[in-house]
Amino acid sequence: MKIKIDDELELKQVQSHEHQEMYELVDQNRTQLREWLPWVDYMSAPAQYIPIIKDWVEMNDAHEALTLGVYYKGELAGMCGFNRIVGLSRRAEIGYWLAEEYTGTGIMTKAVKGLIDYGFNELGLHRIEIIAGTENKKSRKIPERLKFTEEAVMKDYEFLYDHYHNCALYRMLKTDWLT
Repeated sequence: MKIKIDDELELKQVQSHEHQEMYELVDQNRTQLREWLPWVDYMSAPAQYIPIIKDWVEMNDAHEALTLGVYYKGELAGMCGFNRIVGLSRRAEIGYWLAEEYTGTGIMTKAVKGLIDYGFNELGLHRIEIIAGTENKKSRKIPERLKFTEEAVMKDYEFLYDHYHNCALYRMLKTDWLT
């Protein structure tokens, strides 16, 4: 599974043999990622990624999710995909993260845009959602830049290690994306 964005950027399925690379990328960016991702502290060894990557592949194959690595110039730079796909409703929720050295470069906006195109054009989705912490300004810029509609602020939506935080729900409908 691969989505080519441009000559330098592609989204593709992470493979089990990349578990060490995935661990190192998360470990090198642990402080930055931990601020908004509730799973970071629980991934403390490379071998923990082996069953996770296997689960990603199985969920991708079952069309329940589409979890893909962000590869910039051939190097793993982060993750971007549909955390969950609800086939009956033709709806999906996008999740993403990027190593700090790549932030502010437009890579993730291009990756998300490519994923949205794929979701609407190849998967036949009708609605795509992005949920981001209300205080996570960098993450919120992506749906705002791509002209998503902010639909709601959800109070105490997610638990992050020792506290709950509010999240904004953004949506894009296929009819809005194509116009």
